[in-house]
Amino acid sequence: MTEYGYSVEVAEGYDEAVIRARLALKSEGFSIITEMHVGGLLGPEAGPDRQYLFMGAWSPVSGHRDIDRGLQAAVHLPCNLVVQETGSSALVAALDPSDDTEVSGGPALDDADDARQALARVLKRVSGDD
Repeated sequence: MTEYGYSVEVAEGYDEAVIRARLALKSEGFSIITEMHVGGLLGPEAGPDRQYLFMGAWSPVSGHRDIDRGLQAAVHLPCNLVVQETGSSALVAALDPSDDTEVSGGPALDDADDARQALARVLKRVSGDD
């Protein structure tokens, strides 16, 4: 874990990392609701051809919990995953979902913890350690 979240390296490169990330998210029940390639927008020091992809993934509220509990936007747990080219390898990183949950306890925090555990499994699959 870093100051901002979690990350793993994929030695096989950017394209493989993107495929693994998509499959791993889907296997954990996440839906990818948006993808935005921003490689050419990172400034001249990053180079115009650098691969850098944001994936906006969404995890629905856990099915075993009461859905009529006064939903807040954070309970739906949007999660961002970033895949970036780092030379011949790639870095896949995710933010900790609890960082966006402004609740000190209760169901929203439980959902954030579930999402955190799911993202940990996603990154483990992406790294090839599963």
